[in-house]
Amino acid sequence: MALLAEHLLKPLPADKQIETGPFLEAVSHLPPFFGECLGSPAVLFTPIKADISGNITMRKLRLRGVEGLT
Repeated sequence: MALLAEHLLKPLPADKQIETGPFLEAVSHLPPFFGECLGSPAVLFTPIKADISGNITMRKLRLRGVEGLT
């Protein structure tokens, strides 16, 4: 839980829009949460962690302008 507390998301601004880069940086700390906080059953969450991490990586690459992403 300490890992998540270090990277709390800020409240949404009045226009309800957020910047993609800071959002992706904040949520990139979520996958380790499954292993750190859930203990031994965390193995069950390995596919979920991989999926979330992959999605975050793809969005970061797309944000940087890397071509050829699906």
